[in-house]
Amino acid sequence: MADTVQYLMELMIPELEDLERKGYFSRKKSIAEIAIVRRIHFIYERAGRKFRSDLSLWMRWIEACKRYKSSKQLSKVITKALQRHSTVSELWIEAARWEFDMNNNITAARSLMQQGIRMCKTDETIWVQYYHLELLYALKLRLRRRVLGLDDPSAAEDIDEADGQSVAAARAVMQGGVARIVYKNAVAALPGRLAFRARFLGVLRGFEYGFVEALLDQVYDSIRQDFGKVEEAWDLLARRHIDFPTSRRSNLSEEKEGDAAERQLGQRDGSTWMSDQIQVDAQAPNVEPAWDADGHRQACSVYEEGLTAVPTPRIYRVFSKYLCETLDRLMAQGEAVLQPALTVAAQLFSLLQRAHSSSCSCPETYLTWVDWAERVQQPKMALKAARKGCERFPSNVAMWRRRLELEVVRSGDRKDHAVQEIMAIFEAALQATSPEQTCEVWLMAIDTLPANCPEFARLGEMLAVTCAKVAKKAPSGGLGQVATALVEKARGSLGIDNARHLYAKLLAVPAPGGDLYRCAIRLERDALRLEYSADNMASGSCAPPKQAAKRIADLYEAAIAAYGKTETDLWLDYAVWLTQCGKGSGQVYWRATKELAEPDSFIAQYREALQ
Repeated sequence: MADTVQYLMELMIPELEDLERKGYFSRKKSIAEIAIVRRIHFIYERAGRKFRSDLSLWMRWIEACKRYKSSKQLSKVITKALQRHSTVSELWIEAARWEFDMNNNITAARSLMQQGIRMCKTDETIWVQYYHLELLYALKLRLRRRVLGLDDPSAAEDIDEADGQSVAAARAVMQGGVARIVYKNAVAALPGRLAFRARFLGVLRGFEYGFVEALLDQVYDSIRQDFGKVEEAWDLLARRHIDFPTSRRSNLSEEKEGDAAERQLGQRDGSTWMSDQIQVDAQAPNVEPAWDADGHRQACSVYEEGLTAVPTPRIYRVFSKYLCETLDRLMAQGEAVLQPALTVAAQLFSLLQRAHSSSCSCPETYLTWVDWAERVQQPKMALKAARKGCERFPSNVAMWRRRLELEVVRSGDRKDHAVQEIMAIFEAALQATSPEQTCEVWLMAIDTLPANCPEFARLGEMLAVTCAKVAKKAPSGGLGQVATALVEKARGSLGIDNARHLYAKLLAVPAPGGDLYRCAIRLERDALRLEYSADNMASGSCAPPKQAAKRIADLYEAAIAAYGKTETDLWLDYAVWLTQCGKGSGQVYWRATKELAEPDSFIAQYREALQ
């Protein structure tokens, strides 16, 4: 018998060679290629025995099995990984995916998912992926019915024989009945997590089919029932009419639904199992959706219901966020949707006014009000909103900053009283806010006020008072940055003597920060270069005047006394400056190595600079 089989197979060789020449198929992998893959698995197997607790190693081995299409090995690897990491949901999901995709065994896939749920009781991901699995299976059954030409779901006996199901059970599965049970059990297991339920909506977003409507009702009804006092829940309920418009599914014919299902199942790979949101059609053009006036009206109606049920600043904020996003999309589409954009803008401003009147506002309310009033070219409304925000939340620095910006623009045509008004607003902002948070407000005032006005001179006195209220100054940034900007502007507009007087006053209160020391040192060294050649100083042929040198040295000493433990650049600049003046820097080097918390960086930079 064996000889006969061998003989018949040999007779097929010429035919096979001819088929190969014509390109119908190519040869089998070579022995070397197979040996390489086998050796890779052998190395992974040894590593798995030695490092059993390393989950990342098992996951890389699984990816290698998929990459080299080692199906039998993949089954063994997943089994071994689950024996050692039975509480890792990703492994259970991977095992179920393998059974469903490779073996087409929904029964085994369900069993693995259920075992994984028992082992990972509080894990959200495995519940969501089990839900996703049942939706994919329902889609596969519906597609198989379409291929077999079974228009009536009740005439699915052929399908039922393949899967061992009754007609009623098959019909229930195709309508998402098992997915409904999975969701019900998931909510019972993890009841108090709104974000968990939102993940199921993310999965359903990838299934734009008619049978999904009942599943959406189940999720949204549970959210409304269990989270009626949570603002984010009302946001989800309202956005249903935008995220899941009924018209999109009702207008999808059976033929188009089948084509979409076929593409979705054909394009799906293992990566989609670990994602909540699945794309139905990857070839669909990326265009803005058409304006859905009915969906917007229904969403606003739900938001209004939420305002009645939960009258809090947060519900106003989520409603205004939705209106802002809608207005952004409409404005991006141009004049074609001008009238809807105007309607939504009016809704937004009305909502913000209601939040203010009902004392349900927050700082974001007024900042949003200001931003959108400017975008629609309503400067008076923007300024009015900023003033209301400062009155309601006087300690909010961002609110004062926006008001100052608008007040400066408004006062552009009234220069006589503009400076006094800006100064008054600035003083009010300083009194209402903490000194540590007002740096940007200070910088705006310094940039706005002219250096030759009396108000600018008052800034130095006010800054000295503010610095006295702050115990610990930053080595860089903070009020030191403010003081630097003030001194630099005084130097450029009023001269070196005025700037020197100003920084001396600020350094005595105590110093507002390391940046002011750097600014003062830079100012004095620049002044010295104007009088004496830098080349002569570098060569040591001409020493600087003792008074100027002492002033700079005193500034360096004061700076390292305040920040010498952390600021390497101060020590390095001091040493380089002494060398340029023809003096030795060894004493500074020795002190720096003793005082710096981490002297290694200074030592390396010092050697490089002097070389």
